[in-house]
Amino acid sequence: MRLRSTFALLAVSAMFAGCASYQPIPADYKGPTATVTDSGRLEDGTKAQMFVLAEIEGNRIDNAIGDSARASQGKGFALTTVFTSRALPARPMKVKLVASHATAAPIQAMASQMAGTWYSTEGVVDFKPEPDGQYVVRGELKKQGSTVWIEDAKTRQAVTAKVGS
Repeated sequence: MRLRSTFALLAVSAMFAGCASYQPIPADYKGPTATVTDSGRLEDGTKAQMFVLAEIEGNRIDNAIGDSARASQGKGFALTTVFTSRALPARPMKVKLVASHATAAPIQAMASQMAGTWYSTEGVVDFKPEPDGQYVVRGELKKQGSTVWIEDAKTRQAVTAKVGS
């Protein structure tokens, strides 16, 4: 069981560390847009909680987990967090949300997983951003169940279902 969890962790880390090429807004798009920003918080200088928009309509996009991993390369255990913000077309869509811990060093992630202090969850939700809307991905990482959702940045009200374990 522990070995399977370690392999799953490595697969997730590789997925988010790789470059995403999908651009949510095509170059010729002229319609209304909205902005979604990933969020999170440092637990210490080496580990953070991250709440991210990971996919749009099944297409991987840049997010805070991958951007933070790239910003932290070559810095040992020091984690540099980057909270990604991106424009999206203001239209209904299915999006994949992820809540996960992040570290700068893969060995630290494996140690945290084996110690039972690495939490994550993900799910696909319906999202209908309004033109000029400002949104933030929020979540909770807890041993007894983690959740992730998108909320309106001004009202702090959830605008998607909360998904989690």
